Amino acid sequence: MRKMHMLPHRVCESTCYVNGLEDLLTWKGAEYADFLLSMVGGMAGFAYLRFKRADPPCIVYWGASPKYLINDLANIIGFEEKVIEGRSFRFTFSRLKDFIGEGQPVMAGALDMFYLHYYPDLYRKQHVPIHYVLVVGYDDEEQVVFVHDCSHENVQKIPYDEFEKSLDVKVPGMSKRNTIRMFTIPEKVPSEFEVAKKGFSYKAKRFLHPPVRMFGVPAMRKLADEIFEWDNRKCFEHMVTYATAPPLLPETFENSHGMRLWQADLLSTLGGKYGVSNWSEASTLFRESGRKIMQLCEAALKQDRQKISDILLEIADVEEEAYIMLKSFE
Repeated sequence: MRKMHMLPHRVCESTCYVNGLEDLLTWKGAEYADFLLSMVGGMAGFAYLRFKRADPPCIVYWGASPKYLINDLANIIGFEEKVIEGRSFRFTFSRLKDFIGEGQPVMAGALDMFYLHYYPDLYRKQHVPIHYVLVVGYDDEEQVVFVHDCSHENVQKIPYDEFEKSLDVKVPGMSKRNTIRMFTIPEKVPSEFEVAKKGFSYKAKRFLHPPVRMFGVPAMRKLADEIFEWDNRKCFEHMVTYATAPPLLPETFENSHGMRLWQADLLSTLGGKYGVSNWSEASTLFRESGRKIMQLCEAALKQDRQKISDILLEIADVEEEAYIMLKSFE
């Protein structure tokens, strides 16, 4: 059996967490700026996690787990989400085919890019278990799924066997094995301005006053205290890797800004477009924060704990000021 849905596709590097959702929203008539859903959903964020049995045991993400990101976007936009995770591939793939048959493309991930042949620099060379695609169809005879990928314009084919291996990903705090998501989009979706206004205010509240200290400004200040306890090189490398686009250990640091420069550009554009001075002013602060994150990454690869701590506190102060501006525009 073969089924495939034709829908619009946006190419936008490093937005895999939301790229499939953006395609579905565009299918329903929505038009949003590049990176808007990523930013209001929680990317250009901060999370500090500790797991004794994980490798590495101390983990820093300069974004948000898709679990929280998609949930936050659902609150902002009003769609519904159905998640299947932690089941066998056979069960998950069967449900994926059912959804496709019902006219519902499906987000799949996290996937390991080690098994994605259309990324030749990574294919069979390096495990990067953090990618997401939108599955728009499948072909049992050819034994492939058809996917939209944020970095590629055309529909890509992934063989069933490699799709199964790529979905066998367990990342603490981010994804369970064999995770897929299906979205029910409302008939009327909010405008770009409505999403930006509600989304940035919502993000600011969570960044300034998160429910637990592992996120946002409190997490930055917590790590600034605890960084002196770190004794595992991989922890420092993880901090740098996930501040960098794409998420690889860099040789230079111009792309290691934790997505703050993208957030700054977006706020500058939307501030000018809609006449919101707070967004324009906050953009300047996030640009400053992005430069500080580059400096922090350089210090992290040297394991300079004192410098890391000092810069983290500076970043926390700058971003606290920026998010107070975003929160005040409600």
